Amino acid sequence: MNKILDNFTIKEVFTLALNGKPPYPHQLETAKNLLEGRSVVLRAPCGSGKTEACYVSLLLGRDYGLPNRLIYSLPTRALVEEITERINKGISKIGLPYSVSPQHGANSKDPFFKSDIVVATIDQTIGAYCCTPLSLPAYLGNIPAGAAVSAFHCFDEAHIYDRFLGLQSMLVLIERAKALGMPFLVMSATLPDSFIRWFQNKFGEERVKVVEGCDDDVKSRRDRNVTLYWKGKFLEATDIFYCAESFEKIMVVCNTVDRAQTLYKQVFEPLQKQGFKIFLLHSRFLDEDRRNIEKNMRMSLEDEKEKTCLVTTQVCEVGLDISCDLLLTELAPPDSLIQRMGRCARGGGNGEVWVFNVEHFAPYAKNEMVKSRDYVSQKLESKRIGWREELEFVDSLLDEDFELIMNDENRRRKILKSLGDAAFKGSKKDVERNIREILNANITIHDNPGDLDFDKLLHMPWIDVDVRVLRRHLLGKAKFWQVDFVHDENGEPDFHVSIVDDIFPYEYYVVHPDFIRYTHDCGLFFGEKGECLKPLDVPSKPRRTPEYQTEPWIDHVRNCLDAFEQIKDKEIQALKLVDTLIGNHDLTKTEGIVALSIATHDLGKLNTDWQRNIGVETTDTPLAHTPIRFKGQLPPHATVSAYAMSHMINYLLGNDVYALAFELAIGHHHHTRAEHVPKYTLGWQKLYNGIIKEISEKFCLNLNENIEEEIESPTKLDTPFPDIERKKQYTIYCIVARFIRLSDQASFELNRQIT
Repeated sequence: MNKILDNFTIKEVFTLALNGKPPYPHQLETAKNLLEGRSVVLRAPCGSGKTEACYVSLLLGRDYGLPNRLIYSLPTRALVEEITERINKGISKIGLPYSVSPQHGANSKDPFFKSDIVVATIDQTIGAYCCTPLSLPAYLGNIPAGAAVSAFHCFDEAHIYDRFLGLQSMLVLIERAKALGMPFLVMSATLPDSFIRWFQNKFGEERVKVVEGCDDDVKSRRDRNVTLYWKGKFLEATDIFYCAESFEKIMVVCNTVDRAQTLYKQVFEPLQKQGFKIFLLHSRFLDEDRRNIEKNMRMSLEDEKEKTCLVTTQVCEVGLDISCDLLLTELAPPDSLIQRMGRCARGGGNGEVWVFNVEHFAPYAKNEMVKSRDYVSQKLESKRIGWREELEFVDSLLDEDFELIMNDENRRRKILKSLGDAAFKGSKKDVERNIREILNANITIHDNPGDLDFDKLLHMPWIDVDVRVLRRHLLGKAKFWQVDFVHDENGEPDFHVSIVDDIFPYEYYVVHPDFIRYTHDCGLFFGEKGECLKPLDVPSKPRRTPEYQTEPWIDHVRNCLDAFEQIKDKEIQALKLVDTLIGNHDLTKTEGIVALSIATHDLGKLNTDWQRNIGVETTDTPLAHTPIRFKGQLPPHATVSAYAMSHMINYLLGNDVYALAFELAIGHHHHTRAEHVPKYTLGWQKLYNGIIKEISEKFCLNLNENIEEEIESPTKLDTPFPDIERKKQYTIYCIVARFIRLSDQASFELNRQIT
């Protein structure tokens, strides 16, 4: 157990996090198995405290077997925000000083994954794992990668992940983690038995434990009485008017944004006259407007005196901890319907769910919708819906499909190869293509984007919209431009605006306001005249390189080693993982080899050409940094360091595969994927030999191999990037690169304090 919590039992820690309430059996069982070294698949009802089962387990075990860091992956940004707040509240109740950060495209609080708990969207997690972070330039990619390969991973709401992409990418990470002895936790309320069986067959119960929750254990579920009624007709405004006479908390779920907007406009004034507060929530809102709508809608639903009607879409299925008395929903596949039903009488009591037929099956597959319609109308009509009924619904319709998906090893091999290609190239788009079938483009509204400068255009309010929707509403009907954000020949940001005749995923488009409208309460409308949106008031980040102070090379080495002493305590489990992977079973020696890599990562700066170019002669004290910028005038130094140390590292490890991981980690401490080594001659041999001797004596390293002090012609490292399919090599590379780069970054602060 965590040292701070040594005087508490597991049950007492859960009770603190749960504000005095005793934990449920599945929460205790999850923690018990994780603390005993097993991974867990947790299937439990909505609202049964799965999140607490995860992070409390980390708090209990992070000093006793579990990794120091939790990466909690979720399918949507809204869920990331909600879970971050929830975990922060729980930790504060326990009284621990641990840090929790959200990490997604619109709120990148922790791109380097430094916090104790990082709550991220699944694409951020996969991108970090592949050294291709979606919120950082690719050249910084191995910093968060070192955290991603060595963390305790939790994948929550796994049923929401794209079954053929995101779910398979998740399984790739899980298989790799388990092969390296790393724990994981997968959680969901609506996954079929075949999903569970795959884990049991793949790993066995001794390595992965399946934990099941049930309604009887959760008071709010035990006291919940929700009845489903199949209506058979299409959902219309008159249905909402009818039920408004008997219910005061109503939720209406449509399958498309257009349907939700149409119904909202039809019911707004009539319901308002009946004393209702009416809200519309869907995916085509700006972030600030969506947050305001959610806040006001929650307050209204929680106020017993107010009548409330929410018209929404699939966005309600995850990330909305709200409750209604009556749910009117269009037909959907079983996992989506169950998530929607989970918002009815969520805290217990009575509720009704009315399911309506649909005229069009989109955005779902026809076969799924037909099977769901037949099951709901024939087997769930007028029935009380509990956890058992929900599982039977899911198993009856999804079990066979998931059986094929989970056992499709050929698809996972292709996913791993594709992720490897994305990692090798540092391609963010290729990473995202392995997570979901991304068909969204970014759009904003303006009448002349060419009049805007770079910062104003970049900070326009951009909204993600499915390209199929955009093509249907814009092609041949509206005036719009494509914007390409680029960098000029000097590396300065720039953009190009052009008129195009098609719309593609990922790209940025500006639509003329004569053809599109945005309102704060309804979001984005097509085919209606609107107004230009205005750039967000976001201060521009200064585009400049860090300000260096004059720092002798030897001082920089010592500052980096001092920084490593501080960093390793927080990353100790990652260091232990490297020790296990290289087969040392001697943590002191492993620490010494990492320290040696950190001490020599700037060895290439002792290249006489490098020092001469910054004005230092061989008789002077060599520098590591100077306030003067020498852009384009200095030869590469990181790859020189890697090349020079390669034989010594190989000698220490006795394994050229693992040695290459260390070599690339040193060579990539400025640019991930650097490979070119210029001709060089190292000077100041007495200086660096003294450092190497000092480290070898401190950590008992037997160093009988010399470094490569010069080469007469340019060459390359053995490869520009490690093979992601070599699990051990790739993991070692990411962790060591993280140690080097974090120590390097932290050393600047130490240097400032000294000077």
